[in-house]
Amino acid sequence: MASEYLQSVREQVARYAGTLRDVIVLAPVYGLLMFTLMKDPRLTQEQRLWVDAAIAYLVSPDDVIPENVVGPYGYLDDVFCCAFVAQRIGEELGWDVVEEHWTGDQSVLEVSRRVLAREQEMLGDVGDDILRFAGLLDPRQEPEPALTAVAFHGV
Repeated sequence: MASEYLQSVREQVARYAGTLRDVIVLAPVYGLLMFTLMKDPRLTQEQRLWVDAAIAYLVSPDDVIPENVVGPYGYLDDVFCCAFVAQRIGEELGWDVVEEHWTGDQSVLEVSRRVLAREQEMLGDVGDDILRFAGLLDPRQEPEPALTAVAFHGV
């Protein structure tokens, strides 16, 4: 099922020629990253829950920017969630572990930092709301500065 889903995403984003295409085309790459990280025995239970949350958000038709309403542009928030999870796991477990599963052309560290640094441009003021909706931030507390895109401005 994962391979069929990712193939469908690849086809959708390949045809997309609109705004923020450079980010949207990362959806299948981040999707594959999350699906393969899910199987990595080195992840802690908490890290595995982050990956599960990112996958659930990615495949959900009812997320903040729904693909079934706006087309491939709707993968923008999904890429953001996956980049956030990749960043957290990379910082905690080590970027080498995340890199092992990455199929992108550039380093997952650099790509994730660039995506997170563009949070405002991509999502306006709803980045934290998206992460809360996905279950990646506790709705009762403010996010930790080291885990938000704010920490990467200027990269």
